[in-house]
Amino acid sequence: MKMPQDIWRSVQSCRALQFCKNLKSCTRGIIVSARRMLICLTSLVLLGGSTTGALELELLAALPIDGLENAQPSGLTVAGGVMFAVSDKHDHAIFRIDIRGDNARMEPFITFNAPWSGTWAKRLDFEGLAYADGSFYLVSESCLRVLHVNENGGGLEWITPNVGDAASEAGLFGVENARLEGLAILSPRRFLLAAERGPRGLIEVWWEETDKQDKPHIQAWETDMTMLTLPEPRAVDFTDLHLDGGGLYALVRNADAVVPINWSNGKLEELDEWSFRHVVNDPTYAYVNQTFGKAEGLTMDDELVYIALDNNGQARLADDTDHRSQLLIFARPD
Repeated sequence: MKMPQDIWRSVQSCRALQFCKNLKSCTRGIIVSARRMLICLTSLVLLGGSTTGALELELLAALPIDGLENAQPSGLTVAGGVMFAVSDKHDHAIFRIDIRGDNARMEPFITFNAPWSGTWAKRLDFEGLAYADGSFYLVSESCLRVLHVNENGGGLEWITPNVGDAASEAGLFGVENARLEGLAILSPRRFLLAAERGPRGLIEVWWEETDKQDKPHIQAWETDMTMLTLPEPRAVDFTDLHLDGGGLYALVRNADAVVPINWSNGKLEELDEWSFRHVVNDPTYAYVNQTFGKAEGLTMDDELVYIALDNNGQARLADDTDHRSQLLIFARPD
């Protein structure tokens, strides 16, 4: 698949970013390390309680998303320098997001008709997206399965079974419409799925070398314990996962934060907190109803952190005629 766009060059060309081209320096590394040490020390003192030393992500651009009617981006991934997304109100497409000056344009890249999932559902409700080895993987919240689509639009196949039983045994999926929300591909034969809230959790699906494709191992864990501070009435959650050479990251929407995590043998460790609350609460970017968070999509490259806001059609505080979702672009701390 030919993907000529370089997102970093596009972002650097935005007029909104001219002021920050020269901000990268070794000083940031020192500040990041100091903040991380403060967070760790505070967590130890409070025995896992709330932290007040979150690292604030440096905003480079906040771009309204045009091109797709009723765009509700719910999962992001970057492949070959190009950004892709799913929208939870659009069941038949993977979208490409192009950065064009002071906005981002979201348009269909692949359209498809998914095969029968075995579950009766009004819509597929795609909530997560990942890319690996020439293929896209989409998480369906209503079907509780992962759909495989190759980069040419073929190879349509539900590659995981319904994870509902394993999740229920672990006490997950207690809230309607708050189930699967993201995925990370830990290895070609191992997937990590995020359960949103009520309680939040993580679900692993994996195959041993001798396993048949339709009979993987599935195990789920509740992971509601957190070091994060959340305003009332918000509950801790997951809305996306991201995995790259830097590690594993969770998007915690109701904390307005990206959280680097360790995940091993059913144990979750929150390593840090990268907050973007200062941005989403800024009246320039905020929406009318701020009761709950709106960040639903997370991806990164070597330089940047990308977060998609799904505003569910709400207007912005600064302009009650603007109902567009937004793509937030930050400098990557690590």
